[in-house]
Amino acid sequence: MSRLPASPDLDHLRKQAKRLLRAFRAGDGEAIARFRSSLPAAQDRPTALVAAQPYRLHDAQSVIAREHGFRSWLELKRHVDWCRSSEAERRTRWLELMFSERARERALSRRMLEAEPGLALGAPWLACLTGDTGRLEAALDADADFANRPVGPYTMPPLALVANSQLIWEPAFATGLLASAGLLISRGADVNGRWTDPRYPGDPLSVLYCAAGRTHHPGMTQLLLEAGADPDDNESLYHAMESPDPTCARLLLDAGAKVAGTNAIGRALDYDRIDGLQLLLAQGSANEKGYWLHHAIRRGRSKAHIAALIAAGVDDGNADRRGRSAHKLARLFGRDDIAELLAQAGAEEPLSTAEAFVAACSRADEAAARAFLLDDPGLIAGLDESLLTILPQLAAIGRTEAVRTMLALGWPREVKTAWQATALNLAIFAGDAVMTRLLLENGADWQTRHGYGDNALGTLSFASQADDLGEPAPGDHAGCARALLDHGVPLERFKPYGFSDDVQDLLDGEAAEEA
Repeated sequence: MSRLPASPDLDHLRKQAKRLLRAFRAGDGEAIARFRSSLPAAQDRPTALVAAQPYRLHDAQSVIAREHGFRSWLELKRHVDWCRSSEAERRTRWLELMFSERARERALSRRMLEAEPGLALGAPWLACLTGDTGRLEAALDADADFANRPVGPYTMPPLALVANSQLIWEPAFATGLLASAGLLISRGADVNGRWTDPRYPGDPLSVLYCAAGRTHHPGMTQLLLEAGADPDDNESLYHAMESPDPTCARLLLDAGAKVAGTNAIGRALDYDRIDGLQLLLAQGSANEKGYWLHHAIRRGRSKAHIAALIAAGVDDGNADRRGRSAHKLARLFGRDDIAELLAQAGAEEPLSTAEAFVAACSRADEAAARAFLLDDPGLIAGLDESLLTILPQLAAIGRTEAVRTMLALGWPREVKTAWQATALNLAIFAGDAVMTRLLLENGADWQTRHGYGDNALGTLSFASQADDLGEPAPGDHAGCARALLDHGVPLERFKPYGFSDDVQDLLDGEAAEEA
């Protein structure tokens, strides 16, 4: 791995990337090998195939970044900026990373701390983030009230700071953080203390939520529960379902957490992981609201999820607010496998002509759909809003062939559904580059405003930086940005927005190409 000097120069690194790209395009063997070694998309691919790729400057910048141990050019750029910034600026940046829930930013915060241990020195509350029990004990000895005094940038109780530290997943810090939590509790820290995230003012969060719902750390969760933390805090169980590991959810349930009233089943159905769902269903709360089957179908869940819901006693005859049964919704979403399962359970409902046409489109059965249009050429024009919105809902869950069929038959492109989002907005939100390109090629308008007052670029900005999009979500937001650029969206229209590292790398590379 290449090493950066103590005070790296970004312009020098940019020139390295440009030289590398020129050498690659000239067929230089060493340059091709560097691309093949560093770019994830090029690794393990034949040399000739890599050499034939139309790589651009942002790809060369990515190679330079990865050769220096960074995941992206933007991460490298931030490191250079950090090296050249003041101590106060560096600590502010480190804290931003420390409160992030993204694994890559946790790793970067660890690397920054290794390079400059002084970042965690100074105010006693900083010891909570790193599990420095010596400094923490000294602070408590000097001021017993420190155990419950709101501190730090988010005015959190010290125990919440400890439980919220993403460094709990770093082996070098885990023992100290667990010991710090135990120390604070032994000195009177309130395990049911609350704090307010400035992003969600009016919604106080618990210490337990930090462990079970943010870091998803079983050890910290168990420690807090054993110390008397209330598992029914209206947040922890719901957010515990966001982790691929159901251990925290199981600990909460074992401690007496109630499923009813939390919408945890709905959150579990946002992911294609059946073990967490089964854990909740075993508590006997499947019929709390009665719309779980509909939610599962809309989220594109598997037949196994539906079978689990039916087995748990979900009322398969319930109608949603549009009066549709789960059986009818399954047909409308082209899920005949689920419709058959529901019919076997006795929940079968006939379709109208318009609904049967939509069902054919959703199955991507273009021939059957065109047969309906031969009988009634005005069928699409006569569809009500509830049927027209099937297209954006299918776009949201990656049903490419169904959407392609609908577009080919003349379906309106700008139909809006949840948060007044079009199919294009929902595809970009999910990071579905294939769907994004399909919609743009078929006339979708990137400038259409959604319910939050912005266009597709605003959606790209938010989604690319989001911590969790649920499933299925390809998460290829750089691919979506590439599709928008290829469609003719001017580069300068992206400038007012912030983006994830991979998207920003792409845009910076494009800007450098144009310069």
